[in-house]
Amino acid sequence: MVRSMIAGVAGLKTHQSKMDTIGNNIANVNTWGFKSYSFNFKDSMYSTSINGAAGSALGGGAGGRNPSQVGFGTTTSSISTEFGKGAMSPSSRELDCYIDDTGFFLVGNMINGSFTDIAESGLSLSRVGIFAVDSNGYLVDDQRSYVYGYGLVEGTGIPETPAVKGEWSVTGVPVTFGNGTIEIAGVQVDTTYGIDNMVFAINDWAKKAGKQNADLEGFQFSAAEYNDTAVPPTVDLKIVAGKSGDSTAANGTLQGFFGGANFKQTVIGTDRVPSVAAEYANELSTIQIPIDPDTNERYNIRSYSIQEDGTIIGVDDRSRAIAIGQLALVHVENVNGLEKTEGYYYNIGANAGAVQADKPNGGSTGRILGGYLEMANVDLANEFSQMITTQRGFQANSKIITVTDQMLEELVNMKR
Repeated sequence: MVRSMIAGVAGLKTHQSKMDTIGNNIANVNTWGFKSYSFNFKDSMYSTSINGAAGSALGGGAGGRNPSQVGFGTTTSSISTEFGKGAMSPSSRELDCYIDDTGFFLVGNMINGSFTDIAESGLSLSRVGIFAVDSNGYLVDDQRSYVYGYGLVEGTGIPETPAVKGEWSVTGVPVTFGNGTIEIAGVQVDTTYGIDNMVFAINDWAKKAGKQNADLEGFQFSAAEYNDTAVPPTVDLKIVAGKSGDSTAANGTLQGFFGGANFKQTVIGTDRVPSVAAEYANELSTIQIPIDPDTNERYNIRSYSIQEDGTIIGVDDRSRAIAIGQLALVHVENVNGLEKTEGYYYNIGANAGAVQADKPNGGSTGRILGGYLEMANVDLANEFSQMITTQRGFQANSKIITVTDQMLEELVNMKR
């Protein structure tokens, strides 16, 4: 009779464990990337009252007999993780991303250099793509873990350098106005514009200045400031070369043309330098904003985007597209062999099987969708129905204990 009490207690404990699992699922209904858990029962050990025996067809033999066993209740069989995809939730953050399949992001503390063996790296797996760039230009998640992927091959991913025209400033150039004429730097032209509109007057003057000196043909002159209190009046000019390329050779011509005026070249002209297409390494490493070979400093990135193949593209302060790196997605042979740790991280357990990193391409690991996050895959309707059946199971087991207690009471009262 006491066995029913033991079975009832075991049922209470196991149903409480299932309720704990249900409560955890519901508590995380709004946790990014959360995977719900499924609790499974199994019956507990058995006591054999009558052993089974094989029958004998020989003369005088007896027939077979089945065993008779009494169980001791229920216990936990397993608690498995449901790794189905959660729904997509739109995000306004540029570096938030969603894995459209079964892959995982690879994250963790800093590993210097590159590597290929994920299982021995000590890194964690994650389904949550809440990413940002830290003060050192590294891609990190919101738990301060570095995000791993494929960096640029050295010498690739260099954006186009646009052609630049040389520019100069000249200050304090004397201006002489005559009857319908303007003279600057010894060049006099007829003009219908007076000192009230120096921009147009300078334009007229510049046309003749270019004709009088072939080296200045095509150069653009504009009035930056006119000083009518000076004697004679002066004008400050901005000068732009007629074509792009190295413009330092024009310094001597301009200095000679303007004489003793305060002359300065503000922009050195350059020719266009074509871009070098991005190539990504085949070994894993952290992802960091690359260095601009022109300045030897990291590109000043103003905005980001993540492509379906995991490539991260930034736009710098010169409106150029800058390749930064490519995210890695990890394929796990047995996802239920992963072990949950703090936050939304998973460790690679002993039964996880083969673990391999791939470049996102829509294959087994999936593709990446920028501007989305993964919602929890908790089915509230199912959780509430499971809650009801678990509560009724708990009640039924408590009733077994109550009835067993009543039977024991009757047994004790027999002496009376």
